[in-house]
Amino acid sequence: MQNDASIDRFFRNGLKLPHLRILVALADLGQVTRVAAAFHVTQPAISKQIAEIEQAMGVSVVNRVGNALELTSIGTVIVACGREILRNLELARRDVNALAAGTGGHVRFGAVVTIPEPMTANAVQLFLRRAPAASLSFIEGTLDRLMKMLDEGELDIAIGRNRLATAQTQLRQETLHSEPFVFVASAHHALGQLDTPVDWQDLGHCRWITPLHGSPAYATLIETLTSHEVAPGASHIESSSLSLNVTLLTHGEFVSILPLSTAREHAMRGHLRVLPLPPLEALTEVVAYWRADALPGAGQLFVECLKEAGAEIRKERAASRN
Repeated sequence: MQNDASIDRFFRNGLKLPHLRILVALADLGQVTRVAAAFHVTQPAISKQIAEIEQAMGVSVVNRVGNALELTSIGTVIVACGREILRNLELARRDVNALAAGTGGHVRFGAVVTIPEPMTANAVQLFLRRAPAASLSFIEGTLDRLMKMLDEGELDIAIGRNRLATAQTQLRQETLHSEPFVFVASAHHALGQLDTPVDWQDLGHCRWITPLHGSPAYATLIETLTSHEVAPGASHIESSSLSLNVTLLTHGEFVSILPLSTAREHAMRGHLRVLPLPPLEALTEVVAYWRADALPGAGQLFVECLKEAGAEIRKERAASRN
């Protein structure tokens, strides 16, 4: 009963934001010395804060294991709730700052490298035209990194190439655009001549640029090649950089896969040839992901701009086929 009373009293009157920030940082960093460095304070100052929490509640929130500290089950619960509290406070801070400054707020978004640049660029232009006082920040990364940042509140919106199977009820996904990946080779490659027939077995003798091992695009490519008894050679290159891949393709003896819009652009310039093989339909979708419980008003506007930019690309593709 004494513990119950102490815990109630702590949550009503004793809990402070620094307590939450320290415990969350400890969960991420694992050592008091690292937490102290992150907060630019001394190690005893962090230890004192942790002791203050435990003394006020009458229960342990950490256990020492060698040079590291592990959260107890109670500490784990506080950290999980603390992350949500700190995330919501950050959202409130951004919204209040935006309102006080008369701006439209700030949107942080990221995309995998294979997203067509015209779509994101058009969405940014639409957004800034409608919210001229707003600001944006953008990063490129692998889908797993972007989703981790989204989950931890470091991103508002992520853009990838796959619909995700997830139990998170707050995660929203929407298809923005659909285009397949196609097989390509340099115009100087043996398979790059327009009058050269191409068969699956021809790919087995080529040097490859593949997506990064473990990525959905890599798995799809290897599955497709394996079904036709083809395997990239030992000297293949793995790269997630679209610009590097295009440069290597246009100047080297490689074959690879590219989004159709990118491949067509360079084929029209005479740099690449889209090989006459079935495209990888499993990689067609461009998908936006966001947390419904953590998307600011400016973020909602940017999602609408992404949808419009995707619709515009679909319209242009339809017109080009007519």
